[in-house]
Amino acid sequence: MKIIQTLAVLLCSMSIYAQKTVETFSSQKLGGDRDLYITLPPSYEKDKNQKFPLLLVLDGEYLFDPFQGALKFGNYWDDLPEVILVGISQNKQEERYADSEYDEESGLPIETGANFFDFIGTELMPYLEKTYRIAPFKIIAGHDTTAGFLNFFLYKDNPVFDAYISLSPELALDMENRIPERLNAIAKPIYYYQSTADGDLKKIQKRIKELDEKAKAIKKETLNYKFD
Repeated sequence: MKIIQTLAVLLCSMSIYAQKTVETFSSQKLGGDRDLYITLPPSYEKDKNQKFPLLLVLDGEYLFDPFQGALKFGNYWDDLPEVILVGISQNKQEERYADSEYDEESGLPIETGANFFDFIGTELMPYLEKTYRIAPFKIIAGHDTTAGFLNFFLYKDNPVFDAYISLSPELALDMENRIPERLNAIAKPIYYYQSTADGDLKKIQKRIKELDEKAKAIKKETLNYKFD
């Protein structure tokens, strides 16, 4: 009976959030087009003055739908707030690696990775803020390669994102040390979530857990940190 009730709730919640739309974005930084997946929250058309947090999902072609489903379910029970959900397509394995490229010696984005970083910060985010009613709270999420990449935004003195969802991250050079240092140094409130799973490679798990040990040792009211 509980399974039937859960399925019924999920089916009912399908109509709560608007359907996913696909928009093609022409990027000078990337030298081409990139598909965006966009879903607006239920209240978006009801109150023209209300603004909503933004959740930007990397690997949008496979991560967008799970995030959308979780938001629908959580919103139905009033457990999660409404957000504007945007996913960036990285639909080829070689493309997501190119988007996340970094220098092995400096540990910083280079070439196609630097272009993708600039695309998000200087093209995509200004466009989304101009086009949609976005509140001053922005979240970014990614998985393995892109989860490691999203940490680069923390290297800025005033990061464009306020919250980070890092799922089984493949960390760039020295990130297990650099990220806790940045979390401790950034003045504004930061929300940081990372996870690892039994199926992750041991060498990846080891560095994630080292990062966790250093991050949870930070005693700072403006840092909201969670590890699973």
